[in-house]
Amino acid sequence: MIKVTFLPSEKVTKISKGASILQAAISAGVQVVSTCGGKGTCGKCKVQISSATPANVTEIKLSENEKKFLSAAELAEGWVLACQQLITEDMTIRVQAEQAANQRKTDFAAELKIKPAPGVEKVFLQVAKPSVEDQTPDWQRLVAALPDQGIKFNRRAAASLPRLLRESDYQVTAVLAGERLLAVEPGNTSRRCYGVAIDVGTTTVVAYLMDLISGALVNSGAVTNPQQVYGADVISRITHAASGKNQLGELQEKVIEALNSLIRKLCQESGIAKEEIYQAMVVGNTTMAHLFLGIDPTYLAPAPFIPVFRDAVDVQADELGLDILATGRVSVLPNVAGYVGSDTVGVMLAAGADRLPGISLIVDIGTNGEIVLSGKGRILTCSAAAGPAFEGAEIKYGMRAAEGAIEGVRLGEDVELEIIGGGKPRGICGSGLIDAIAELHRAGVIGPTGRFAAESAQLEKLPPLLRQRLRKGERASEFVLVWGKDSETGEDIILSQKDIREMQLAKGAIMAGIRILSLEMGINLQEIDRILLAGAFGNYIRKESAVEIGLLPSLPIEQIMSIGNAAGDGAKMALLSVEEYLRAESLAKRGEHVELSTRKEFQKEFLKGLDFKRV
Repeated sequence: MIKVTFLPSEKVTKISKGASILQAAISAGVQVVSTCGGKGTCGKCKVQISSATPANVTEIKLSENEKKFLSAAELAEGWVLACQQLITEDMTIRVQAEQAANQRKTDFAAELKIKPAPGVEKVFLQVAKPSVEDQTPDWQRLVAALPDQGIKFNRRAAASLPRLLRESDYQVTAVLAGERLLAVEPGNTSRRCYGVAIDVGTTTVVAYLMDLISGALVNSGAVTNPQQVYGADVISRITHAASGKNQLGELQEKVIEALNSLIRKLCQESGIAKEEIYQAMVVGNTTMAHLFLGIDPTYLAPAPFIPVFRDAVDVQADELGLDILATGRVSVLPNVAGYVGSDTVGVMLAAGADRLPGISLIVDIGTNGEIVLSGKGRILTCSAAAGPAFEGAEIKYGMRAAEGAIEGVRLGEDVELEIIGGGKPRGICGSGLIDAIAELHRAGVIGPTGRFAAESAQLEKLPPLLRQRLRKGERASEFVLVWGKDSETGEDIILSQKDIREMQLAKGAIMAGIRILSLEMGINLQEIDRILLAGAFGNYIRKESAVEIGLLPSLPIEQIMSIGNAAGDGAKMALLSVEEYLRAESLAKRGEHVELSTRKEFQKEFLKGLDFKRV
């Protein structure tokens, strides 16, 4: 076995000779960005062989992909692609520091205005003491003190009941979930009752620690979904899971470990024991829900996209290894279809899709863009395969919304940038990409078809500093967003013709979905009363830019609203109120799924959606 040390975390693993650096990172629990799932096609998994010296850097055998994605300066300093380099001896690897802006997923948490009435309750009991005259068994004695006499026997609770009753002088608190007794606690703990709402996203996993009595948010946090080492999109992960039982186990283990780490952190910061968390309410797209539960998602990938389950799922925490009360309830909200999952049901619940007047368009923009159109007594849903461009994948200098990412672009006399964290830019994330393309389109640098303009009178009108940024690249024209002297990496950060095409494909799919749902409902786009943008991404894109490039219908800007991480808010609502949970089930059943791949008009609408123009 070969020893591999990762910096700056100083995590160490031992792995077989011939494994890749990426496989070693997975083994060590080190996050390495790999949007292609280790195929060598994205160029994102850059790591530095720190044990390399100038003398042996030249001995590193480079793949063609590494020569393609790494600059001469990077190669000279020992940078390689983690998925391409095989380990043959002990080595030290430095991983690119990425301070992910995961907290964005929790920054826009809505203040919920619902009366808490959760599915878990705590009841303080004064249990009658036994005597020679009253020899009732301890379990029956406990049940007799409960308001509901139909409680089912719980072996785990019964195992410690004799000592617990006597040491607490027969004053205990019962934790109930319907006819289930989850736990018995000594003394009166009826005011301490907690649950956790979980949003298992393809990119980010979010947890909200909730007080089930007051309904208040106690704490929240987010981490990168560690499954991303197997690919940035759900198809990559389905493919990995389909390759064997162990691989499916790896994917489930990754997300459960991430959640357990997050829950421990929230509990430590809040002074709450994990055993005081009695219920978890989970949302996620259909694939993520399957992987969270350890259920084979193989047949979600090929048509006809069949999931294993659609209804809500309720399991015990220790079945999954989720680190809350072992007998606690873990509920997963229902799906609508193979690519419209419980996260969309959470969005519909939080947005009030069944209660909004007029016509409402709800869009959660991401790798799989989920779209909901409600009105005229109907709720229509679809999923548009937008691809990973919105997450920065497949973009030459694309990256997630992390420190150093360009998140906003303005064109004046020169390029003005907004950088996450305020330092030197390292790349561009989805919101910055939309902004950049919209600004270039408005200035005439990019035409309606997405091509960079050739020398023309329009370009002559541009300020000199902007004109200098438009140049011929290796294959086509490109626009320099950041000169190398101003970037973190020392490289020019450019927007290529290919990058623009990737965004066209992504936004074309979204717009095609919107148009087809409108056709199904029998309305035109101008009849839509409001557009609600769900998800962290929806909070950060500039609405004017989204309209400018035809990503969204051109409604007045005041009718386009961001509603934050509505999927997470829906999970919180279902956790806090049985009534809201039942409403979520009703919304899932009411949702009429429109499968875009079967619609003959999809190709026509998709092609129409490629052009950069207001619609």
